[in-house]
Amino acid sequence: MSEKECKPDEDGEELEEVQQDIEQEEIYDEELEELTKEQLEEEVDELEKSLKKVMADFDNYRKRTLREKKRIIERATENLMIDLLGILDDFERALNSDDELNLDGIEMIYKKFYKALKEHGLEEFDAEGEEFDPKFHECVMSVDAENDDDKDKVIKQFEKGYKLNSKVIRPAKVKVAN
Repeated sequence: MSEKECKPDEDGEELEEVQQDIEQEEIYDEELEELTKEQLEEEVDELEKSLKKVMADFDNYRKRTLREKKRIIERATENLMIDLLGILDDFERALNSDDELNLDGIEMIYKKFYKALKEHGLEEFDAEGEEFDPKFHECVMSVDAENDDDKDKVIKQFEKGYKLNSKVIRPAKVKVAN
């Protein structure tokens, strides 16, 4: 068989596609060569300006969020102080009263004070009889356990523990059985 009699095989179409791709790449390369140095510098300048703008926007965002965070904290503190000022007034009245010891008045002030703290997220927790947990308890004393059931248990609480919005802000001071 001669070359003229050869039928194009199925790969002939693929060969044509590859040749077309090569031609398109050559055209693209020519277009890139046509870009002048000035055009490239202009594009770099535009990209630098865009980057600087994004950096400035981010810096402004960061500063704004810091200011907002500070303002939120100040407001929360202000609300707490407003609630506590009424209690401070009650203490002053109790101290300036003619009664030598007014336990009912002091108990009333204590309840009012505790209520204000609780409304701002404070909660106390008891430790006595609980399993010792260093996340909630601070061991200030330990004694030998009388039996195995008491081992690693809190047998006495010296000072209450407190949480603020579910976070322990003061662990309970306790005596633990070893």
